[in-house]
Amino acid sequence: MSNDTVIIGCKIANGLLLQVDDKTVKINGFNTSNVIGGHGITENVPADFWQAWLVKNKDRDITKNGLIFAHSNTKDTTAEAKEKRKTKSSTEPISPPKNNELE
Repeated sequence: MSNDTVIIGCKIANGLLLQVDDKTVKINGFNTSNVIGGHGITENVPADFWQAWLVKNKDRDITKNGLIFAHSNTKDTTAEAKEKRKTKSSTEPISPPKNNELE
């Protein structure tokens, strides 16, 4: 992993399409095969793209609530994803009621 890329963790089920000017990057959500602590992991995102997106979106709830974050290395990304495993995004699957809850 080079310093010119980041690893992004995203707690949104289907991920996101991040856009800066005319460039778009698909970010994995937790409905992918590479999941840590309930966060989809996307590697090799250009660091300058991430910084530009973050500047434009720093006041959005997804950013302020930590539902998307990035680090330059796997260790820090994994640690933050595990730390935030109980964070809710409101895109989690709905649990069906148990039999006694239907009465």
